[in-house]
Amino acid sequence: MSYQIEIFTNCYGPFGLVAALDGTEKLGMKEIELSVETHPGVLDIPQKMEDLDKWDPSQVDRLKTLLSKYGLTAESGFIFVENTDKEAFALDKIKFDVAQALGLKVINLSVTWNKPLEEAYKIFPSVLEYCEQYDFELALELHPPLYDNAEVFWKVAKDFPGFPLKANFDTANVYYYNQDPDGPAELEKVFERLAHMHIKDSMCKYHDFTFPALGEGTVPFDKYFEVCKKHNFTGPISLEIEGHDEEQKSFAGKQDVMVRSVKYLKGLGVL
Repeated sequence: MSYQIEIFTNCYGPFGLVAALDGTEKLGMKEIELSVETHPGVLDIPQKMEDLDKWDPSQVDRLKTLLSKYGLTAESGFIFVENTDKEAFALDKIKFDVAQALGLKVINLSVTWNKPLEEAYKIFPSVLEYCEQYDFELALELHPPLYDNAEVFWKVAKDFPGFPLKANFDTANVYYYNQDPDGPAELEKVFERLAHMHIKDSMCKYHDFTFPALGEGTVPFDKYFEVCKKHNFTGPISLEIEGHDEEQKSFAGKQDVMVRSVKYLKGLGVL
């Protein structure tokens, strides 16, 4: 069974957005998960309140043109909301405006990464209230504080019953943030709310920051895809690939990691 496979632009993080688009095109892939943030010269979203009046919404058209140039489409995106100051939320609002203008269907959301849940809750209601006007689904990223595991995800979902929160399951983060979890079982527990997946490999160890090319770690991808097949999952699945330290120092090194990962998925018959 094949799936809608995307390349997450953050895979090419230090090399910039254009490098991510170029690398994706070279892989022969057509769909991306776009990190909705400031991309100098393409999407200059203000990062300080004093620069708010410099925002030009027409930059979205510039980004659309760039995607078209590379023959790529984006149906999902990633948005990170770090500031808990409601006054500064005006800056984050622009990211959600951009997501809507781009026609993104799923937004993978991270709020105050790794801070206490009460910190995230200072701004999270404002995020949900603002996004009620838009068409995209909001899927929580699998990392603290809003989605450490299925138990936490459902607590947050129940705390905000008026908003149809979705889940973005991560095949490696579930092991990083939890001690000896049953990864496929964790996926099952959120499947009724699953809107998106991140697939990356690891050694499946607690707090072990080793994320090699797909197929070079110990993540049980066959079992994850069995769960997806069982439930006829048709949503987007994004490659979030890092690689070993040396491989991440150059674009060529990172591209080789990406090539190996795509080849692995083709071998599984899911791409």
